[in-house]
Amino acid sequence: MEAADLTNVAATASLPPRPPDDLNASLQALVRHFDHDAAENRKLIRELLERDRDAFYSSALDILRTQSDSRGCQYLVTLFVAYDLLRRALCDPLLTRPQALTLARAAMRIDSMTDVSLAKALAESFGDEGEPIPAEHAARLMAVLSEISDGSRIQSSLMRLLRHPNPYLRSKAVKMIGRGSRSVRWVQNRLQESDPRVRANAIESIWGLDSEEARALLLTTARDANNRVAGNALAALYRLGDHRVIPDVIKMAEHESALFRSTAAWVMGESGDPRFTETLARMLRDSDQAVRTRSLSALGRIKNAVAQSRLNKPWVVTGRMFLETSSKANRRLQVAVAGAEDQVEPQILPTQLTVLEDGQAVMEYKMNQKAAVEAMSVVFAVSRDMVRSSTAWWRGVAACRSWKRPSDLWAVSAYLAGEGEDGNSGPAEEPLSFVSGADSLDKALAQPEARSECTELWRTVLRAVRSDQGQNRGKRHLILFSHSDPYRSAGEGLVSTVLSSRASVQVISAAPSPKVEDFCRRARASFQIAQTDDEIARCLELAYLNLLARYEITWNSPQADTADLKVRINTPAGWGEASIPVRQASA
Repeated sequence: MEAADLTNVAATASLPPRPPDDLNASLQALVRHFDHDAAENRKLIRELLERDRDAFYSSALDILRTQSDSRGCQYLVTLFVAYDLLRRALCDPLLTRPQALTLARAAMRIDSMTDVSLAKALAESFGDEGEPIPAEHAARLMAVLSEISDGSRIQSSLMRLLRHPNPYLRSKAVKMIGRGSRSVRWVQNRLQESDPRVRANAIESIWGLDSEEARALLLTTARDANNRVAGNALAALYRLGDHRVIPDVIKMAEHESALFRSTAAWVMGESGDPRFTETLARMLRDSDQAVRTRSLSALGRIKNAVAQSRLNKPWVVTGRMFLETSSKANRRLQVAVAGAEDQVEPQILPTQLTVLEDGQAVMEYKMNQKAAVEAMSVVFAVSRDMVRSSTAWWRGVAACRSWKRPSDLWAVSAYLAGEGEDGNSGPAEEPLSFVSGADSLDKALAQPEARSECTELWRTVLRAVRSDQGQNRGKRHLILFSHSDPYRSAGEGLVSTVLSSRASVQVISAAPSPKVEDFCRRARASFQIAQTDDEIARCLELAYLNLLARYEITWNSPQADTADLKVRINTPAGWGEASIPVRQASA
Protein backbone atom coordinates (compact mmCIF):
# COMPACT_ATOMS: atom_id res chain seq x y z
CA MET A 1 0.00 0.00 0.00
CA GLU A 2 1.36 3.40 -1.02
CA ALA A 3 1.23 6.61 1.05
CA ALA A 4 -2.01 7.68 -0.68
CA ASP A 5 -3.67 4.46 0.41
CA LEU A 6 -2.59 5.12 3.99
CA THR A 7 -4.22 8.55 3.75
CA ASN A 8 -7.44 6.90 2.66
CA VAL A 9 -7.27 4.63 5.70
CA ALA A 10 -6.87 7.67 7.94
CA ALA A 11 -9.74 9.48 6.23
CA THR A 12 -12.14 6.59 6.77
CA ALA A 13 -11.11 5.87 10.36
CA SER A 14 -13.76 8.19 11.80
CA LEU A 15 -16.62 6.63 9.82
CA PRO A 16 -19.22 4.41 11.49
CA PRO A 17 -18.10 0.85 12.36
CA ARG A 18 -17.22 -1.29 9.37
CA PRO A 19 -17.66 -5.04 9.03
CA PRO A 20 -14.80 -7.12 10.55
CA ASP A 21 -13.33 -7.73 7.09
CA ASP A 22 -12.78 -4.00 6.66
CA LEU A 23 -11.27 -3.72 10.14
CA ASN A 24 -8.98 -6.62 9.37
CA ALA A 25 -7.81 -5.07 6.11
CA SER A 26 -7.23 -1.70 7.78
CA LEU A 27 -5.26 -3.24 10.63
CA GLN A 28 -3.17 -5.33 8.23
CA ALA A 29 -2.29 -2.20 6.24
CA LEU A 30 -1.43 -0.14 9.29
CA VAL A 31 0.84 -2.83 10.75
CA ARG A 32 2.53 -3.53 7.43
CA HIS A 33 3.33 0.17 6.88
CA PHE A 34 3.74 1.07 10.54
CA ASP A 35 7.12 2.77 10.10
CA HIS A 36 5.82 5.26 7.48
CA ASP A 37 4.20 7.35 10.22
CA ALA A 38 4.48 5.48 13.50
CA ALA A 39 2.78 8.10 15.67
CA GLU A 40 -0.25 8.44 13.40
CA ASN A 41 -0.51 4.69 12.91
CA ARG A 42 -0.46 4.07 16.65
CA LYS A 43 -3.44 6.40 16.96
CA LEU A 44 -5.35 4.69 14.16
CA ILE A 45 -4.63 1.21 15.53
CA ARG A 46 -5.91 2.21 18.98
CA GLU A 47 -9.08 3.60 17.39
CA LEU A 48 -9.67 0.27 15.65
CA LEU A 49 -9.27 -1.52 19.00
CA GLU A 50 -11.73 0.80 20.77
CA ARG A 51 -14.26 0.57 17.93
CA ASP A 52 -14.57 -3.25 18.09
CA ARG A 53 -12.45 -4.93 20.77
CA ASP A 54 -13.29 -8.52 19.81
CA ALA A 55 -12.86 -7.98 16.08
CA PHE A 56 -9.55 -6.18 16.75
CA TYR A 57 -8.38 -9.05 18.95
CA SER A 58 -9.11 -11.65 16.27
CA SER A 59 -7.38 -9.66 13.52
CA ALA A 60 -4.38 -8.79 15.70
CA LEU A 61 -3.95 -12.39 16.83
CA ASP A 62 -3.96 -13.55 13.22
CA ILE A 63 -1.27 -11.01 12.39
CA LEU A 64 0.90 -12.02 15.37
CA ARG A 65 0.47 -15.66 14.45
CA THR A 66 1.56 -15.30 10.84
CA GLN A 67 3.84 -12.27 10.54
CA SER A 68 7.40 -11.54 11.62
CA ASP A 69 8.48 -9.47 14.59
CA SER A 70 8.10 -6.02 13.00
CA ARG A 71 7.65 -2.75 14.91
CA GLY A 72 3.98 -2.87 14.03
CA CYS A 73 3.66 -6.34 15.57
CA GLN A 74 5.48 -5.14 18.67
CA TYR A 75 2.91 -2.39 19.04
CA LEU A 76 0.10 -4.95 18.86
CA VAL A 77 1.75 -6.84 21.73
CA THR A 78 1.94 -3.55 23.65
CA LEU A 79 -1.80 -3.11 23.23
CA PHE A 80 -2.47 -6.73 24.28
CA VAL A 81 -0.62 -6.00 27.51
CA ALA A 82 -2.21 -2.60 28.10
CA TYR A 83 -5.78 -3.70 27.36
CA ASP A 84 -5.60 -7.01 29.28
CA LEU A 85 -5.78 -9.17 26.16
CA LEU A 86 -2.52 -11.05 26.72
CA ARG A 87 -3.87 -13.82 28.94
CA ARG A 88 -6.72 -14.44 26.50
CA ALA A 89 -4.25 -14.68 23.61
CA LEU A 90 -1.87 -17.01 25.42
CA CYS A 91 -4.72 -19.44 26.04
CA ASP A 92 -6.22 -19.13 22.55
CA PRO A 93 -6.20 -22.53 20.77
CA LEU A 94 -5.34 -20.73 17.51
CA LEU A 95 -1.82 -20.22 18.92
CA THR A 96 0.47 -23.20 19.12
CA ARG A 97 2.51 -23.51 22.28
CA PRO A 98 5.70 -22.21 20.59
CA GLN A 99 3.72 -19.24 19.25
CA ALA A 100 2.31 -18.57 22.72
CA LEU A 101 5.85 -18.62 24.14
CA THR A 102 7.02 -16.19 21.47
CA LEU A 103 4.16 -13.85 22.35
CA ALA A 104 4.85 -14.12 26.09
CA ARG A 105 8.55 -13.36 25.63
CA ALA A 106 7.66 -10.32 23.52
CA ALA A 107 5.31 -9.18 26.29
CA MET A 108 8.10 -9.60 28.87
CA ARG A 109 10.32 -7.29 26.82
CA ILE A 110 7.56 -4.68 26.85
CA ASP A 111 6.45 -5.17 30.47
CA SER A 112 8.91 -6.90 32.78
CA MET A 113 6.08 -7.57 35.25
CA THR A 114 4.19 -9.81 32.82
CA ASP A 115 5.17 -12.98 34.67
CA VAL A 116 4.09 -11.47 37.99
CA SER A 117 0.66 -10.55 36.58
CA LEU A 118 0.11 -13.99 35.04
CA ALA A 119 1.19 -15.80 38.23
CA LYS A 120 -1.09 -13.64 40.38
CA ALA A 121 -4.07 -14.34 38.09
CA LEU A 122 -3.39 -18.07 38.32
CA ALA A 123 -3.04 -17.99 42.11
CA GLU A 124 -6.33 -16.10 42.52
CA SER A 125 -8.25 -18.20 39.98
CA PHE A 126 -9.21 -20.97 42.42
CA GLY A 127 -10.16 -18.70 45.34
CA ASP A 128 -12.97 -16.28 45.99
CA GLU A 129 -11.06 -13.18 44.91
CA GLY A 130 -10.21 -13.93 41.31
CA GLU A 131 -11.73 -14.90 38.00
CA PRO A 132 -11.93 -18.67 37.47
CA ILE A 133 -9.60 -19.98 34.76
CA PRO A 134 -10.48 -23.21 32.93
CA ALA A 135 -8.11 -26.09 33.65
CA GLU A 136 -6.75 -26.29 30.12
CA HIS A 137 -6.06 -22.53 30.10
CA ALA A 138 -4.38 -22.71 33.49
CA ALA A 139 -2.12 -25.51 32.24
CA ARG A 140 -1.13 -23.44 29.20
CA LEU A 141 -0.39 -20.38 31.33
CA MET A 142 1.67 -22.43 33.75
CA ALA A 143 3.68 -23.92 30.92
CA VAL A 144 4.32 -20.43 29.56
CA LEU A 145 5.32 -19.13 32.99
CA SER A 146 7.82 -21.93 33.48
CA GLU A 147 9.59 -20.80 30.29
CA ILE A 148 9.58 -17.00 30.70
CA SER A 149 10.20 -16.69 34.46
CA ASP A 150 12.95 -17.97 36.74
CA GLY A 151 10.41 -18.07 39.58
CA SER A 152 12.29 -15.73 41.89
CA ARG A 153 9.76 -12.84 41.65
CA ILE A 154 6.58 -14.91 41.78
CA GLN A 155 7.31 -17.07 44.81
CA SER A 156 4.26 -15.86 46.79
CA SER A 157 1.85 -16.73 43.95
CA LEU A 158 3.54 -20.08 43.41
CA MET A 159 3.26 -20.97 47.08
CA ARG A 160 -0.49 -20.40 46.86
CA LEU A 161 -0.63 -22.68 43.83
CA LEU A 162 0.75 -25.52 45.98
CA ARG A 163 -2.81 -25.76 47.35
CA HIS A 164 -4.40 -25.87 43.91
CA PRO A 165 -6.61 -28.93 43.31
CA ASN A 166 -5.00 -29.53 39.91
CA PRO A 167 -1.97 -31.86 40.40
CA TYR A 168 -0.36 -30.66 37.17
CA LEU A 169 -0.32 -27.06 38.40
CA ARG A 170 1.00 -28.13 41.78
CA SER A 171 3.87 -30.05 40.18
CA LYS A 172 4.74 -27.10 37.95
CA ALA A 173 4.62 -24.75 40.94
CA VAL A 174 7.00 -27.02 42.83
CA LYS A 175 9.41 -26.98 39.89
CA MET A 176 9.39 -23.20 39.65
CA ILE A 177 9.70 -22.63 43.39
CA GLY A 178 12.64 -24.99 43.57
CA ARG A 179 14.26 -23.37 40.56
CA GLY A 180 13.80 -19.92 42.08
CA SER A 181 14.92 -20.76 45.61
CA ARG A 182 17.64 -23.31 44.76
CA SER A 183 17.06 -24.77 48.19
CA VAL A 184 17.96 -28.45 48.51
CA ARG A 185 16.20 -28.63 51.86
CA TRP A 186 12.95 -27.28 50.39
CA VAL A 187 13.13 -29.80 47.53
CA GLN A 188 13.83 -32.61 49.99
CA ASN A 189 10.64 -31.76 51.86
CA ARG A 190 8.66 -31.95 48.61
CA LEU A 191 9.85 -35.52 48.15
CA GLN A 192 7.40 -36.56 50.84
CA GLU A 193 4.55 -35.86 48.39
CA SER A 194 2.61 -38.89 47.18
CA ASP A 195 2.20 -37.53 43.65
CA PRO A 196 5.23 -38.69 41.62
CA ARG A 197 4.86 -35.70 39.27
CA VAL A 198 5.49 -33.36 42.18
CA ARG A 199 8.56 -35.34 43.27
CA ALA A 200 9.91 -35.53 39.71
CA ASN A 201 9.52 -31.80 39.14
CA ALA A 202 11.07 -31.06 42.53
CA ILE A 203 14.19 -32.92 41.39
CA GLU A 204 14.19 -31.20 38.00
CA SER A 205 14.07 -27.82 39.74
CA ILE A 206 17.63 -28.26 41.02
CA TRP A 207 19.18 -29.33 37.73
CA GLY A 208 22.51 -27.54 37.47
CA LEU A 209 22.85 -26.96 41.22
CA ASP A 210 26.28 -28.34 42.05
CA SER A 211 26.81 -28.79 45.77
CA GLU A 212 27.64 -31.71 48.01
CA GLU A 213 24.15 -31.55 49.49
CA ALA A 214 22.48 -31.52 46.06
CA ARG A 215 24.55 -34.44 44.76
CA ALA A 216 23.76 -36.51 47.85
CA LEU A 217 20.03 -35.91 47.37
CA LEU A 218 20.22 -36.77 43.68
CA LEU A 219 22.12 -40.00 44.36
CA THR A 220 19.40 -41.03 46.80
CA THR A 221 16.50 -40.20 44.50
CA ALA A 222 18.19 -41.97 41.57
CA ARG A 223 16.98 -45.15 43.33
CA ASP A 224 13.38 -43.89 43.67
CA ALA A 225 10.58 -46.38 42.99
CA ASN A 226 9.09 -44.04 40.37
CA ASN A 227 10.72 -44.00 36.94
CA ARG A 228 10.28 -40.24 36.38
CA VAL A 229 11.82 -39.31 39.72
CA ALA A 230 14.77 -41.67 39.22
CA GLY A 231 15.24 -40.54 35.61
CA ASN A 232 15.30 -36.84 36.53
CA ALA A 233 17.91 -37.55 39.21
CA LEU A 234 20.11 -39.52 36.78
CA ALA A 235 19.82 -36.78 34.16
CA ALA A 236 20.77 -34.15 36.76
CA LEU A 237 23.82 -36.10 37.89
CA TYR A 238 24.92 -36.69 34.31
CA ARG A 239 24.69 -32.96 33.61
CA LEU A 240 26.92 -32.32 36.63
CA GLY A 241 29.50 -34.65 35.10
CA ASP A 242 29.01 -37.52 37.58
CA HIS A 243 30.31 -40.45 35.53
CA ARG A 244 29.15 -42.92 38.18
CA VAL A 245 25.61 -42.74 36.78
CA ILE A 246 26.56 -44.10 33.34
CA PRO A 247 26.36 -47.77 34.46
CA ASP A 248 23.13 -46.94 36.32
CA VAL A 249 21.55 -45.63 33.12
CA ILE A 250 22.60 -48.80 31.28
CA LYS A 251 21.16 -50.89 34.10
CA MET A 252 17.86 -48.96 33.97
CA ALA A 253 17.68 -49.74 30.24
CA GLU A 254 17.45 -53.43 31.23
CA HIS A 255 14.77 -52.91 33.89
CA GLU A 256 11.84 -55.31 33.93
CA SER A 257 9.44 -52.35 33.77
CA ALA A 258 8.87 -50.78 30.35
CA LEU A 259 8.35 -47.43 32.07
CA PHE A 260 11.87 -47.54 33.48
CA ARG A 261 13.33 -48.70 30.16
CA SER A 262 11.57 -45.84 28.37
CA THR A 263 12.89 -43.37 30.96
CA ALA A 264 16.41 -44.74 30.47
CA ALA A 265 16.12 -44.03 26.75
CA TRP A 266 14.97 -40.49 27.57
CA VAL A 267 17.98 -39.93 29.86
CA MET A 268 20.32 -41.13 27.10
CA GLY A 269 18.71 -38.75 24.64
CA GLU A 270 19.01 -35.88 27.13
CA SER A 271 22.72 -36.60 27.50
CA GLY A 272 23.50 -36.39 23.77
CA ASP A 273 26.24 -38.93 24.55
CA PRO A 274 27.20 -41.17 21.60
CA ARG A 275 28.47 -43.89 23.95
CA PHE A 276 24.80 -44.83 24.48
CA THR A 277 24.06 -45.47 20.79
CA GLU A 278 24.82 -49.18 20.95
CA THR A 279 22.47 -49.67 23.91
CA LEU A 280 19.74 -47.62 22.22
CA ALA A 281 20.14 -49.62 19.02
CA ARG A 282 19.38 -52.79 20.98
CA MET A 283 16.39 -51.08 22.60
CA LEU A 284 14.86 -50.53 19.15
CA ARG A 285 13.98 -54.24 19.33
CA ASP A 286 12.25 -53.91 22.72
CA SER A 287 8.89 -55.63 23.10
CA ASP A 288 7.24 -52.37 24.21
CA GLN A 289 6.25 -49.84 21.56
CA ALA A 290 6.79 -46.83 23.85
CA VAL A 291 10.35 -47.97 24.59
CA ARG A 292 11.10 -48.38 20.89
CA THR A 293 9.67 -44.95 20.09
CA ARG A 294 11.60 -43.24 22.89
CA SER A 295 14.82 -45.05 21.86
CA LEU A 296 14.48 -43.90 18.26
CA SER A 297 13.90 -40.34 19.45
CA ALA A 298 16.96 -40.55 21.72
CA LEU A 299 19.16 -41.75 18.86
CA GLY A 300 18.02 -38.76 16.83
CA ARG A 301 18.83 -36.36 19.64
CA ILE A 302 22.30 -37.85 20.07
CA LYS A 303 22.93 -37.64 16.33
CA ASN A 304 21.89 -33.99 16.31
CA ALA A 305 24.02 -33.19 19.38
CA VAL A 306 27.11 -34.75 17.78
CA ALA A 307 26.45 -32.96 14.47
CA GLN A 308 26.10 -29.63 16.31
CA SER A 309 29.36 -30.22 18.14
CA ARG A 310 31.14 -31.06 14.87
CA LEU A 311 30.34 -27.61 13.52
CA ASN A 312 33.26 -26.40 15.67
CA LYS A 313 36.88 -26.98 14.75
CA PRO A 314 38.25 -30.05 16.55
CA TRP A 315 40.21 -29.61 19.74
CA VAL A 316 43.71 -31.03 20.08
CA VAL A 317 43.53 -34.21 22.19
CA THR A 318 46.37 -36.49 23.22
CA GLY A 319 47.22 -38.84 26.05
CA ARG A 320 49.55 -41.37 27.62
CA MET A 321 48.63 -44.67 29.21
CA PHE A 322 50.46 -45.75 32.36
CA LEU A 323 50.86 -49.03 34.14
CA GLU A 324 48.94 -48.63 37.41
CA THR A 325 49.88 -51.94 39.09
CA SER A 326 51.39 -55.26 38.12
CA SER A 327 47.96 -56.26 36.81
CA LYS A 328 47.32 -55.27 33.21
CA ALA A 329 43.62 -55.06 34.00
CA ASN A 330 44.18 -51.81 35.90
CA ARG A 331 44.56 -48.96 33.44
CA ARG A 332 45.52 -45.34 33.99
CA LEU A 333 45.42 -42.73 31.27
CA GLN A 334 46.41 -39.08 31.29
CA VAL A 335 44.68 -36.86 28.73
CA ALA A 336 45.50 -33.34 27.58
CA VAL A 337 43.03 -31.14 25.70
CA ALA A 338 43.76 -27.81 24.04
CA GLY A 339 41.66 -25.37 22.02
CA ALA A 340 41.87 -25.52 18.25
CA GLU A 341 43.02 -21.95 17.60
CA ASP A 342 43.18 -19.69 20.63
CA GLN A 343 44.98 -22.30 22.75
CA VAL A 344 42.47 -21.79 25.58
CA GLU A 345 42.21 -24.98 27.61
CA PRO A 346 38.64 -26.31 27.39
CA GLN A 347 36.93 -27.49 30.56
CA ILE A 348 35.77 -31.10 30.25
CA LEU A 349 33.28 -32.85 32.51
CA PRO A 350 33.93 -36.52 33.29
CA THR A 351 30.76 -37.52 31.42
CA GLN A 352 31.97 -35.72 28.29
CA LEU A 353 34.97 -37.98 27.81
CA THR A 354 34.80 -41.52 26.44
CA VAL A 355 37.58 -44.11 26.45
CA LEU A 356 37.28 -46.88 23.86
CA GLU A 357 39.21 -50.13 24.10
CA ASP A 358 39.22 -51.98 20.79
CA GLY A 359 36.11 -50.05 19.79
CA GLN A 360 34.14 -50.71 23.01
CA ALA A 361 33.29 -47.77 25.24
CA VAL A 362 34.46 -48.05 28.85
CA MET A 363 31.34 -47.51 30.96
CA GLU A 364 32.84 -47.64 34.48
CA TYR A 365 35.79 -45.39 35.18
CA LYS A 366 37.06 -42.59 37.39
CA MET A 367 38.27 -39.22 36.19
CA ASN A 368 40.15 -36.59 38.14
CA GLN A 369 41.09 -33.12 36.99
CA LYS A 370 44.47 -32.13 38.33
CA ALA A 371 45.66 -28.65 39.13
CA ALA A 372 47.62 -26.81 36.47
CA VAL A 373 51.02 -28.41 35.89
CA GLU A 374 53.80 -26.55 37.67
CA ALA A 375 56.81 -25.17 35.86
CA MET A 376 58.91 -27.89 34.24
CA SER A 377 62.22 -28.55 32.52
CA VAL A 378 61.98 -30.25 29.13
CA VAL A 379 64.84 -31.82 27.18
CA PHE A 380 64.51 -32.49 23.45
CA ALA A 381 67.08 -35.13 22.49
CA VAL A 382 67.83 -35.74 18.81
CA SER A 383 70.60 -36.89 16.52
CA ARG A 384 72.98 -34.01 15.85
CA ASP A 385 72.42 -34.13 12.10
CA MET A 386 68.68 -33.46 12.63
CA VAL A 387 69.15 -30.06 14.29
CA ARG A 388 68.35 -27.89 11.29
CA SER A 389 65.26 -26.05 10.19
CA SER A 390 64.47 -28.29 7.23
CA THR A 391 63.79 -31.44 9.27
CA ALA A 392 60.50 -32.85 10.54
CA TRP A 393 62.00 -32.82 14.05
CA TRP A 394 62.61 -29.08 13.87
CA ARG A 395 59.07 -28.42 12.64
CA GLY A 396 57.61 -30.56 15.43
CA VAL A 397 59.59 -28.87 18.19
CA ALA A 398 58.87 -25.43 16.74
CA ALA A 399 55.15 -26.27 16.89
CA CYS A 400 55.55 -27.06 20.59
CA ARG A 401 56.23 -23.39 21.19
CA SER A 402 52.47 -22.87 20.97
CA TRP A 403 52.12 -24.74 24.26
CA LYS A 404 55.25 -23.47 26.01
CA ARG A 405 54.66 -21.31 29.09
CA PRO A 406 57.10 -18.54 30.10
CA SER A 407 57.93 -20.40 33.32
CA ASP A 408 59.10 -23.56 31.55
CA LEU A 409 62.72 -24.26 30.62
CA TRP A 410 63.88 -26.00 27.44
CA ALA A 411 67.12 -27.71 26.47
CA VAL A 412 68.16 -29.29 23.19
CA SER A 413 70.59 -32.20 23.62
CA ALA A 414 72.14 -33.55 20.44
CA TYR A 415 73.63 -37.04 20.33
CA LEU A 416 75.92 -38.71 17.81
CA ALA A 417 74.35 -41.50 15.82
CA GLY A 418 76.02 -44.00 13.53
CA GLU A 419 79.52 -43.45 14.95
CA GLY A 420 79.89 -46.68 16.88
CA GLU A 421 80.31 -47.02 20.62
CA ASP A 422 83.96 -46.01 20.77
CA GLY A 423 83.38 -42.68 19.04
CA ASN A 424 80.59 -41.57 21.36
CA SER A 425 82.17 -41.12 24.77
CA GLY A 426 81.70 -37.40 25.23
CA PRO A 427 81.27 -35.45 28.50
CA ALA A 428 78.23 -37.18 30.10
CA GLU A 429 78.73 -35.22 33.33
CA GLU A 430 78.48 -31.81 31.66
CA PRO A 431 75.20 -30.15 32.86
CA LEU A 432 72.63 -29.25 30.22
CA SER A 433 72.08 -25.64 29.30
CA PHE A 434 68.41 -24.66 29.67
CA VAL A 435 66.86 -21.57 28.10
CA SER A 436 63.49 -19.83 28.33
CA GLY A 437 63.42 -16.70 26.17
CA ALA A 438 62.31 -16.73 22.54
CA ASP A 439 65.69 -15.67 21.14
CA SER A 440 67.54 -18.33 23.09
CA LEU A 441 65.03 -20.94 21.99
CA ASP A 442 65.50 -20.06 18.33
CA LYS A 443 69.24 -20.33 18.70
CA ALA A 444 69.07 -23.68 20.48
CA LEU A 445 66.76 -25.09 17.81
CA ALA A 446 68.85 -23.83 14.90
CA GLN A 447 72.42 -24.41 16.09
CA PRO A 448 73.50 -27.89 17.28
CA GLU A 449 76.08 -28.48 19.96
CA ALA A 450 79.68 -28.90 18.86
CA ARG A 451 80.51 -32.49 18.00
CA SER A 452 83.03 -32.59 20.84
CA GLU A 453 80.25 -31.79 23.32
CA CYS A 454 77.92 -34.54 22.10
CA THR A 455 77.64 -38.06 23.49
CA GLU A 456 76.17 -41.27 22.16
CA LEU A 457 72.44 -41.97 22.64
CA TRP A 458 72.41 -43.67 26.05
CA ARG A 459 74.80 -41.19 27.63
CA THR A 460 72.56 -38.43 26.28
CA VAL A 461 69.55 -40.04 27.95
CA LEU A 462 71.47 -40.31 31.23
CA ARG A 463 72.46 -36.67 31.01
CA ALA A 464 68.88 -35.61 30.25
CA VAL A 465 67.13 -37.37 33.15
CA ARG A 466 69.59 -36.32 35.85
CA SER A 467 68.17 -33.26 37.53
CA ASP A 468 70.87 -33.00 40.20
CA GLN A 469 73.21 -31.00 37.99
CA GLY A 470 72.90 -27.56 36.46
CA GLN A 471 69.85 -25.37 36.14
CA ASN A 472 66.51 -27.02 36.78
CA ARG A 473 62.90 -25.97 37.28
CA GLY A 474 60.19 -28.39 38.37
CA LYS A 475 59.98 -31.93 37.06
CA ARG A 476 62.40 -33.10 34.35
CA HIS A 477 60.96 -34.47 31.08
CA LEU A 478 62.70 -36.05 28.08
CA ILE A 479 61.27 -36.16 24.56
CA LEU A 480 63.62 -38.29 22.48
CA PHE A 481 63.55 -38.64 18.71
CA SER A 482 65.34 -41.65 17.24
CA HIS A 483 65.68 -42.47 13.55
CA SER A 484 67.94 -45.52 13.80
CA ASP A 485 68.67 -48.34 16.24
CA PRO A 486 71.79 -47.72 18.41
CA TYR A 487 74.79 -50.06 18.28
CA ARG A 488 74.23 -51.35 21.79
CA SER A 489 71.39 -51.84 24.26
CA ALA A 490 70.81 -49.67 27.31
CA GLY A 491 72.47 -50.99 30.46
CA GLU A 492 70.67 -51.77 33.71
CA GLY A 493 72.39 -48.82 35.37
CA LEU A 494 70.77 -46.40 32.95
CA VAL A 495 67.35 -48.04 33.38
CA SER A 496 67.67 -47.80 37.17
CA THR A 497 68.69 -44.15 36.94
CA VAL A 498 65.70 -43.33 34.74
CA LEU A 499 63.29 -45.09 37.10
CA SER A 500 64.72 -43.50 40.22
CA SER A 501 64.82 -40.02 38.67
CA ARG A 502 61.05 -40.10 38.13
CA ALA A 503 61.64 -38.13 34.95
CA SER A 504 59.10 -38.85 32.23
CA VAL A 505 60.48 -40.21 28.97
CA GLN A 506 58.66 -40.21 25.64
CA VAL A 507 60.29 -41.68 22.56
CA ILE A 508 59.25 -41.08 18.96
CA SER A 509 61.04 -43.27 16.44
CA ALA A 510 61.10 -42.98 12.65
CA ALA A 511 61.39 -46.76 12.28
CA PRO A 512 61.23 -49.96 14.33
CA SER A 513 64.06 -49.91 16.86
CA PRO A 514 64.35 -53.10 18.95
CA LYS A 515 67.01 -51.78 21.33
CA VAL A 516 65.16 -48.52 21.98
CA GLU A 517 61.85 -50.38 22.39
CA ASP A 518 63.47 -52.72 24.90
CA PHE A 519 64.76 -49.73 26.87
CA CYS A 520 61.29 -48.15 26.90
CA ARG A 521 59.75 -51.39 28.15
CA ARG A 522 62.26 -51.74 31.01
CA ALA A 523 62.26 -48.02 31.90
CA ARG A 524 58.46 -47.71 31.54
CA ALA A 525 58.84 -45.03 28.91
CA SER A 526 56.39 -44.46 26.09
CA PHE A 527 57.35 -45.49 22.56
CA GLN A 528 55.65 -44.83 19.24
CA ILE A 529 56.63 -45.02 15.60
CA ALA A 530 56.03 -42.07 13.27
CA GLN A 531 57.13 -42.78 9.73
CA THR A 532 56.20 -39.74 7.64
CA ASP A 533 57.49 -36.23 8.23
CA ASP A 534 54.00 -34.99 9.10
CA GLU A 535 53.55 -37.82 11.62
CA ILE A 536 56.91 -37.08 13.21
CA ALA A 537 56.16 -33.37 13.61
CA ARG A 538 52.68 -34.05 14.98
CA CYS A 539 53.86 -36.72 17.44
CA LEU A 540 56.53 -34.38 18.83
CA GLU A 541 53.94 -31.64 19.33
CA LEU A 542 51.52 -33.99 21.06
CA ALA A 543 54.29 -35.43 23.22
CA TYR A 544 54.89 -31.96 24.58
CA LEU A 545 51.18 -31.36 25.09
CA ASN A 546 51.10 -34.62 27.08
CA LEU A 547 53.26 -32.94 29.69
CA LEU A 548 50.43 -30.48 30.38
CA ALA A 549 47.79 -33.18 30.85
CA ARG A 550 45.13 -32.23 33.42
CA TYR A 551 42.79 -35.23 33.19
CA GLU A 552 43.52 -38.63 34.67
CA ILE A 553 41.22 -41.58 33.89
CA THR A 554 41.45 -44.95 35.63
CA TRP A 555 39.46 -48.11 34.99
CA ASN A 556 39.58 -51.87 35.29
CA SER A 557 39.75 -53.52 31.90
CA PRO A 558 38.09 -56.90 31.29
CA GLN A 559 40.81 -57.76 28.77
CA ALA A 560 44.44 -58.49 29.42
CA ASP A 561 45.74 -56.61 26.38
CA THR A 562 44.40 -53.75 24.32
CA ALA A 563 45.33 -53.40 20.67
CA ASP A 564 43.55 -50.10 20.04
CA LEU A 565 42.87 -47.31 22.54
CA LYS A 566 41.00 -44.11 21.69
CA VAL A 567 39.71 -41.06 23.55
CA ARG A 568 36.71 -39.09 22.36
CA ILE A 569 35.39 -35.83 23.77
CA ASN A 570 31.94 -34.49 22.97
CA THR A 571 30.62 -31.25 24.45
CA PRO A 572 28.23 -28.55 23.19
CA ALA A 573 31.24 -26.23 22.92
CA GLY A 574 33.55 -28.52 20.97
CA TRP A 575 34.91 -31.98 20.33
CA GLY A 576 38.09 -33.93 19.76
CA GLU A 577 39.44 -37.45 19.53
CA ALA A 578 42.78 -39.20 19.51
CA SER A 579 44.36 -42.62 19.25
CA ILE A 580 46.57 -43.35 22.24
CA PRO A 581 49.74 -45.46 21.97
CA VAL A 582 49.15 -48.57 24.07
CA ARG A 583 52.78 -48.83 25.18
CA GLN A 584 52.87 -48.61 28.99
CA ALA A 585 54.80 -45.68 30.46
CA SER A 586 56.18 -44.51 33.77
CA ALA A 587 54.33 -41.82 35.73
